[in-house]
Amino acid sequence: MATTPGMISDGHVSLGRDTSRVVSGFGMTESRAAARLYSNSAVAWFDLLLLAFSLAAATLVNYRTTIETSHLKAFLGLRISLRNLLLFLICLAAWRLLLWAAGLYRAVSFRRLASRILLAGILCTPVAIYALIERSTGGDIVRPSALFFLLATGSIYATRGLLAISAGYVHSYTRTPRTALVIGSGPLARKLLQDLPHHPQWDYRVIGFVDSKPQPDSEKRIHAPYLGKVSALHDVLMRLPVEEVFIALPLKSHYEEIQRVIDLCEAAGVQSQYLTNIFTTSITKKLRRDQDRVVMQMVHHDSRRFLKRAFDVVASLLGIIVLSPFFLLVAIAIKLTSKGPVIFKQTRYGLNKNPFSMYKFRSMVVDAESQQSKLEHLNETSGPVFKIKRDPRITRLGALLRKTSIDELPQLFNVLLGDMSLVGPRPLPTRDVSRFSDLSLMRRFSVKPGVTGLWQVSGRSNLDFDGWIALDLRYIDTWTLMLDLRILAMTIPAVLIGRGAS
Repeated sequence: MATTPGMISDGHVSLGRDTSRVVSGFGMTESRAAARLYSNSAVAWFDLLLLAFSLAAATLVNYRTTIETSHLKAFLGLRISLRNLLLFLICLAAWRLLLWAAGLYRAVSFRRLASRILLAGILCTPVAIYALIERSTGGDIVRPSALFFLLATGSIYATRGLLAISAGYVHSYTRTPRTALVIGSGPLARKLLQDLPHHPQWDYRVIGFVDSKPQPDSEKRIHAPYLGKVSALHDVLMRLPVEEVFIALPLKSHYEEIQRVIDLCEAAGVQSQYLTNIFTTSITKKLRRDQDRVVMQMVHHDSRRFLKRAFDVVASLLGIIVLSPFFLLVAIAIKLTSKGPVIFKQTRYGLNKNPFSMYKFRSMVVDAESQQSKLEHLNETSGPVFKIKRDPRITRLGALLRKTSIDELPQLFNVLLGDMSLVGPRPLPTRDVSRFSDLSLMRRFSVKPGVTGLWQVSGRSNLDFDGWIALDLRYIDTWTLMLDLRILAMTIPAVLIGRGAS
């Protein structure tokens, strides 16, 4: 695992970022997420559209110094010939290549982006001049060329400004502090804890520290609870929702211990950063400049999270509205066929291992949970989960609800409330999670749980524990919105034929 070094310079901590490994959230590396957002998104195409409009305006000006109705008609009356179309496509292809060469789609700070937009305008203007000469009516070519440059750079810069404002809003809307654990309690750790409150953009909430040789006053100086020795890190990561680990140990005297920490973090899917003060001033300055690029990548990551959340809200709200009459019929049927409430609530673990109440249509008898201990010996599933095919606690109507997965529909309200997503790993009961012994299973809590997921459309209950855990982790590592849409599309036939349901 590549662990990012942080820096201490001039008495302050500057955090580096790991851009070469899988991080919590959707399982993609931040650098890949940023590249995918820009190079494969509508941003690049919108830039080309702005350049096309700028060229159109420049071509219109090329007709006359003053724009009159007749000139506008002449411009709009340009024939769409094969030659014109070919010229337009050549311009688009050249612009696309030049915009990429100018670094317009690399994640940088907004200030550095301005110089790249200026460079892009300088590179793209000769292409526009070529097109203007090809379509020239003999007028002055300088005026339309200058107009193209001003319109192109101005419109792209304005668009990026709006995107930056939107991204900032998204970041503040979706932002939740990342829970962090500090390894060590020496000067590096103290400087980190002193600097974090002055940099709210880092969004960290330190839940404690571990250290093999803590000082008696470490808790007061660190301002965080002591959670045990470094040898107990495995238990800490299993017990607490840790998203990031800061390693603040001297490299020379703790090399093997640091390596063990990194290995444990990698197994748990927890990002780790190593803080060091060994850098020279020149290297530190260079790394600080790179920090701007990293901050932009974090915003993009939140933008992807916001996109998924926006889809969840719209889809769940529509589902609730459309299915509300059906919900009423199911509720009446449950009331008529068995005693007890219509909705069954159970505590499950969600994002960052935070507990929440998951809703289902009740498909079992009222005291089903209290009866489970008597049925443990009948468990037919491997691993820490509990499942039996002919569960005596299931009501007659409940068997139908489970077979068709109708009992899961109230989880649309969980999605709307933000506890769950439409697609993701299924939320597990606290009883099952308490029996986890493999640290890698904690990666399931790096994303929101879902109403459906990969293992629901790949055999559902026919899969063993290891099989559906592997599918859950694969989903986390390969998430895209298109994957969510495919899983949702595959869920419908899987439910209709009752494949693997129990």
